[in-house]
Amino acid sequence: MAARHLPELALWTLPIQLGGTIPSSDANMQIGSLDGISFHNGASFPVDIIFTNQFSPINDLAMNATSGAQKGATPLNLTLNYTIWNHNTGRQTGGPYSVQFGIGPLPISITTENTNPDPVAIPSGGQIQFTNNDSDSYTIAWESGGQSANVWSPQPGVVSPGLNTPPQTALPGANGQSVTYTITVKGVETHGGGTVNIGS
Repeated sequence: MAARHLPELALWTLPIQLGGTIPSSDANMQIGSLDGISFHNGASFPVDIIFTNQFSPINDLAMNATSGAQKGATPLNLTLNYTIWNHNTGRQTGGPYSVQFGIGPLPISITTENTNPDPVAIPSGGQIQFTNNDSDSYTIAWESGGQSANVWSPQPGVVSPGLNTPPQTALPGANGQSVTYTITVKGVETHGGGTVNIGS
């Protein structure tokens, strides 16, 4: 199922289902840069919602309660991920899920040979952008189903120090795929690497 494209200047309430998950139709949303999101907790327990970037966590959202709006003070052009956790047990129940505000990438950082966040999700046709905080360049290789994969435009083979531009956009054929990447430095595989779930 393709990510939903929604009009601007709206507040979109994401329903948390009984088991602490988001319905697949809302799992990877694309919304306007001025829109906001909130969450209605339909789970049978209080939840915590943890964002990878931009927003502070929503802690202890009670059963049948709705959170306040999460949005930027100015237009947002970025993708964020979030996970849902059972507040009582501290266990993850859902995610990662993605929301793309306007047109903007999900940031992924490389620090001391490790990538963060991981795993991540983006909507169909979504973007990622690496920031390499180390002084070395990393070779990056992508796979899907154990085979080498060409799923990005552009798809550079090297992640240089600093912000890598332009962002990488998922190709149409990548929708519904879970792709993995590994990074190496000076021919040696590192701890870094991860998984990107593209659309659904």
